[in-house]
Amino acid sequence: MRLEDDLLWEAADRNGWGLRWLRHVAAAAALAGFGGLLWLGDEWFVSVAAFCGASVYAAWATAYWLRDRRRFVRVTVVDDGLRRIRVHRVSGRTTDHDPRMVSTVHITHRGHDYDPDHPSLLGPGAGTATLRLRMEGRQLTSRWAGLNSAELDRVEQSWRAVCPKAAMDGRRLPGRFAGYSY
Repeated sequence: MRLEDDLLWEAADRNGWGLRWLRHVAAAAALAGFGGLLWLGDEWFVSVAAFCGASVYAAWATAYWLRDRRRFVRVTVVDDGLRRIRVHRVSGRTTDHDPRMVSTVHITHRGHDYDPDHPSLLGPGAGTATLRLRMEGRQLTSRWAGLNSAELDRVEQSWRAVCPKAAMDGRRLPGRFAGYSY
């Protein structure tokens, strides 16, 4: 994550869901097409199973898409007379909020394993982090960002400076990142 003066959060993947959605639709269509070929070849049971699998896969991909498009990818401070927090979502929607309305800032940092004998691209203290904001009665969740310990401390200090009345809550989990945040 680039750390700038007005930047509070920036996710590692800021792209929309277009290409991923297209891949999921193509996979579901291929599975349904395979089921159609089996149905034409009088393989009723297998073709019904393929159609059901395509339906379940399409339902899962749609639910994940709906969940992901509500996430935010970037948070900046806008100070043109009236200080505001600008939240950029995956869907492209941008909203401005009063920093006094932020009640909770929760950062979960999952550290990666690090072996000094076999250094990889990740250094000590590296990991992934997700941010959850509670503001105006709603909870907003971010996509993940790659942060090391020093960057994480700077992000927490930035949030404390912008939202001094908000409750800062954070967890640092050691070990390997084992999946998406929920």
